Amino acid sequence: MNNEARVFEKAPKVAENALDVATTCVLCSHNCGMRVDVENNTIVSVRSDASNPATKGYSCNKGYAIPHYINHRQRVTQPLKRRRNGEFEPISWQQAISEIAEKLNTIRSRYAPRAIALAGIGGQGNHANAFGAVPFMHGIGSPTFFNALAQEKTQHALVDRRLFKGTPDLYMPGDEEFADFALVLGTNPLISNRGINATETIKALAKDANRKMVVVDPRVSETARRADRHLRIKPGQDLYLLLAIGAILVRENLVDREFLANKTHGFADLKVLLENVDIAQMAARCELSVEDIETTAREYGSAQRACISYDLGVEQGPDSTLISYMIRVLALLTGNAGRRGGNPFVQLFSPKLPFNPFMPKALESGIEGIPMFVPLPSFSPNLIPEEIQSSHPDRIRALIVDGANPLASYADTQRFREAFDMLDLLVVIEPAMTETARVADYVLPTPVGYEKWEMSIFPKDKVSLQMRPPVVNGPEEALPEIEIYYRLAREMGVVGPAPKRLASLAKKARSPFGAPSYMAALGSLSALRGGRPGRIVARSAFWLYETLGSTLPNPMLSIIWIMSHGYAATRGDQVKRAFPEMRKVRNPARLGELVFSQLLAHPEGVIVGYLDDDRNFETYCNYRDGKARMFQVDFVQDIKTRLSKMKPEQDTQYPLILNGGMRTGWSANTIVRDPSWRKGKGPHAALLISKEDAESLGVEKGAMVRLSTHRGSIILPSKIDTHSRPGHVHVPNIFDLRYPDAESGELQATGIPINELTDAQDRDPYTGIPNFKRVYCRVEPV
Repeated sequence: MNNEARVFEKAPKVAENALDVATTCVLCSHNCGMRVDVENNTIVSVRSDASNPATKGYSCNKGYAIPHYINHRQRVTQPLKRRRNGEFEPISWQQAISEIAEKLNTIRSRYAPRAIALAGIGGQGNHANAFGAVPFMHGIGSPTFFNALAQEKTQHALVDRRLFKGTPDLYMPGDEEFADFALVLGTNPLISNRGINATETIKALAKDANRKMVVVDPRVSETARRADRHLRIKPGQDLYLLLAIGAILVRENLVDREFLANKTHGFADLKVLLENVDIAQMAARCELSVEDIETTAREYGSAQRACISYDLGVEQGPDSTLISYMIRVLALLTGNAGRRGGNPFVQLFSPKLPFNPFMPKALESGIEGIPMFVPLPSFSPNLIPEEIQSSHPDRIRALIVDGANPLASYADTQRFREAFDMLDLLVVIEPAMTETARVADYVLPTPVGYEKWEMSIFPKDKVSLQMRPPVVNGPEEALPEIEIYYRLAREMGVVGPAPKRLASLAKKARSPFGAPSYMAALGSLSALRGGRPGRIVARSAFWLYETLGSTLPNPMLSIIWIMSHGYAATRGDQVKRAFPEMRKVRNPARLGELVFSQLLAHPEGVIVGYLDDDRNFETYCNYRDGKARMFQVDFVQDIKTRLSKMKPEQDTQYPLILNGGMRTGWSANTIVRDPSWRKGKGPHAALLISKEDAESLGVEKGAMVRLSTHRGSIILPSKIDTHSRPGHVHVPNIFDLRYPDAESGELQATGIPINELTDAQDRDPYTGIPNFKRVYCRVEPV
C-alpha cells in the first residue's frame, strides 16, 4: 500500500473526563438529543437535552442504553483476516488495504464493476459512513447497493418519483402535530417513537376534544388505547381499507375539487376505479364494519387538516407499494398533500438533488433500484442471495458489509449462509464482531458513533443536522469509514493524489471568496483527469477529503462543508428564513460558511433552514406543470387484479399470521449487543399469542412453543397477550445476537432467530421489500 494514501492517522484524543457533553441517541431514527457525563473515558450518566432544537428534551428509555452500545465484550480493535482454519489473525492496516484492493481489482477487471456490491451504510444516527461509501461505489462504477431503507421504505420514494417527480432527498410523513384528524396506519408511535416527539404529540392529539385520532391495527396497541376509534383490521388487509375510504370520498363528494383541478392529472380516470369499489366487500375483507369505515372516511374528508401516518406495519406487509400509492391518492383527493397538518414533504439537509430517470435493475428479479436519501440506486437486501447465486457472469462476487448484520436482520438467514459461501470476498466494516463478521474474510474496525465525528441527518419538518464530535476515545487502530474507503480507492487506482494547487487553495476555502475559487478548482481539476462521471464524483469527494480535510478539526467535516455550500447555493431561501439577518446577502458562499459555522458551533444540533409551508407542494412537485400524476397504469391494474380475487389467501398448513418484528421498548435492532441493558420482567424475546389461540392450541402461560413456517422452526417462550387478535401472533425485533457468557465466555443466544423462518421470496414485487408483517405460521406447544 502507498503510505502516502492516508489522511487520518489516529483519532484526536478527547478529554477522558467531561461533564454535560452534547450528543444524540443512535438507537432509533428519532435521534433524541442527549447530554452525557464522562469519567475515565466511560459514559457514566445520560439525560435528555432540552437544547436540542428537534427533540427539545424528549427521549425514551433507549437513549440511556448508550454506554452498552459503546462498551461490550465484542469490540473489534484491529484489522482481522480469516485463516484457512476459520480462525482470525490480526493484521496491519497496510496489509488489509493492499490485499482487499488487489482482490477487488481482480474482480473488477475479470467481471463487471457491478460484481462488487455494498450492503449497509447510514445506521440509525451514524450517517457519516455514506461520505466514503457513496463516492467509492461511484468511483468503481458499481450500482449494486443494498440498504436497510430498502427493507421498509423505498416504496415511498418509488411512488413519489412517479407521482411528483420526487428527488431522493424527500419524504412525505403524516403531520400529527398540526392535524385535526389523524389516521394512524400500521404504527404504534407510543412505543416506536415514529414522528415528532411521538409520545407528547399523540397524547396532545388524544386529549383535544376538537381533534380526532383513528388507529388501524390488528392489535390493541398502546396508541390504539388512546384513539377515538380503533379499527381492529384483519392483518394484511390495509389496502382494502384505503380503497374503501377513497371510494366514500369520491361518492360523497368529500374531495377538494379546486386542488384536484389545479394540482393533479388523472383524477377522472382514477375516479372510475374508486367508484366501482364495493365498500361492503372491502369491509368484509378487513373484518370491519361498513359504518366504522364510512365514519372514518367522512371525518378524514371533512377535517380542515387531515394526515395519514404510517410505518412498518404497512411497509413490511403485503401490497406495501400499492398502500403507499393509496396513501398519496387520499392525501391528493382531500388537498392534504404537501401541507402542514396533512402529509407535507420534508427534506434532508443537502443540496437539491437531481432527478435521475434511469435506474439499473437487479440481474435476477429485474426489480429497479430506487434512490432514497443518497444518490445511489438502492436495492432491497432481500435480493442479495439471488444476486450472488445467479448464473449471470456479472453476479455479485465481492460484498462489502458496512454497519449492517445480514445474518441477523435480513430475511432468510439460511439462504444468506448459502450465498455467502459462493462469494470470492466478504469484507465487514464494523465496530463489533457480529454474526456476519464471524464469517467474513476481513473485518475492519471502525469507531462507534460516540468515538468519532458523526452526524444525524434524518429528515424532519425543519432542516437541521446534528454534527457530533467524539465524546470518548475509541480503540487506537479503529479508523473512520471514510478513511477506509479513501485508502481503498487510492490503492485500487480509482483516484490518485490530489493536485498540490488544490491543497494550496484549500487553506483559504473558509473565506467568502476563497470558497468559490476552491470549489471551481476542485470541479475542473477532477474533470480534467477524465473518466466516467462516477469516477469524477469519486475524485472530487476524496480530493476534498484529502485537501480541505486537513484544515478542519476532522477531515470528514470537509464533506459537511461542501454540503453546507451546496445547500446554501440551491436552497438559500430556506437558510434566510432561519437567519433573517442574512436576507440581503447575495453571495451564496457567505450563506454556506454561515451554515457550516453554525453546525460546528452547535453539537446539540441547530436548525439551518425552514421550509416554505405555504408553497410546500409547489416546491417539491417537480413536474414542469406542477401537477401530480395521480393515475398510474400498473398500480391501478394491480389493484383491479386484487379486487377481482374474491377470497383472500389461505394456508391451511400454516393457519396463523406472524408479525415478525414487533417494536418494544427493549428492542434496538442489532446495534446493542450486550443484552444486560434490558430491564424489567422478562422474557423480552417471547411469542405473544392471544388468549383464545393459547386455549385452542393447549399453550399454557409461559410455556415453550415451536413456531414454524415453511422455511423452518424455532423454539421460544410464549406470553399470553390479551391485546392480540386471535389468529395473529407477534415476535419482537430482538434478533438472535450471540453474546459471550459472563463466566464461560461461550457465545449464548440473546434473542430470537426470526429470520430462520422468513423467506427472501415473500416480498413486494415492485421493491423487493419483505413481508415481515405477514408470515404464515403455526404454533405448537413443546
